[in-house]
Amino acid sequence: MPGLQTLKKKIAPVLLPTTKYVFEGELLNSLIGRWLLQCLLQKKQVSLQKLHLTSDHQGKPRLSLPLDFSITHSFDLVICLVSDEGPVGVDVEKIRDVPLEEYQSSFTESEWSFLMKAPNTIESFFSLWTKKESLLKMHGLGLQVPLTNVQVLDAVGIITGMTSVYTGVWCPYSIRDYSCNIAVPENASRVQMEVVEF
Repeated sequence: MPGLQTLKKKIAPVLLPTTKYVFEGELLNSLIGRWLLQCLLQKKQVSLQKLHLTSDHQGKPRLSLPLDFSITHSFDLVICLVSDEGPVGVDVEKIRDVPLEEYQSSFTESEWSFLMKAPNTIESFFSLWTKKESLLKMHGLGLQVPLTNVQVLDAVGIITGMTSVYTGVWCPYSIRDYSCNIAVPENASRVQMEVVEF
């Protein structure tokens, strides 16, 4: 894998992340995510010279064309999604031991009850967590919404407590040792994915 400076030179200036990172690993993953975005845009024959990247009123990065994208990373895995059929959100987490009790306030009572009864509590935890995160990302809401307002037990997820009600459904994506969920609009037609690995 190229170093940070080499990777920065490979990415079009318009796509370079503006977020400041404390840890080098996070910056590297962010750069890899933007490099993946660039590769996917080039695959779609998008001219990077004419491209603009802005943030909407909620801070979600938006491309100056009818494509949406979402980037996520966890440990040594980076995923970038590009959608030409509406908004999309993706979240991935490496399945690992975590102190579950510290996260109880992030779940509704019914979600927590579901987790405590699940045959594999840790896998179920990360499944619900990536559903919450991907739904928030799809709508560009980030973590400004209390996670208890993001309800994900039913087939259709719902975000409450805002001026509008936000919904979405998920396409789980199987990756060994990880939990990954992709959120798409509730009214999305059949989702077709083309997977490109770099």
